[in-house]
Amino acid sequence: MLASAAYTGLSPGVPAGEVARALPDRAVADPPTGRAPAPPEDAGCRSYRAGGELLASVDHFRFCFDRGRLVAKGAIPRVGPTGEGHEEHEEFAQ
Repeated sequence: MLASAAYTGLSPGVPAGEVARALPDRAVADPPTGRAPAPPEDAGCRSYRAGGELLASVDHFRFCFDRGRLVAKGAIPRVGPTGEGHEEHEEFAQ
């Protein structure tokens, strides 16, 4: 799981090594690609859960890298209605 504060503290343009220090050891094995916009061309992306619930849909954070730098990041919303307590995250940015 990746905390919102860690997500917010990373900006496109940052070297991949610096971003890696803030990310959990493991990315999500089956990211919710169907709910995410297309990744930037030639970028490799990794997703991380934004919540610790194991049997519930949660938001995900996606980070896309190209040429050793973070080129885009964004929040992928959970499945279902966004009820009370749903935290908003910045839109995908390049």
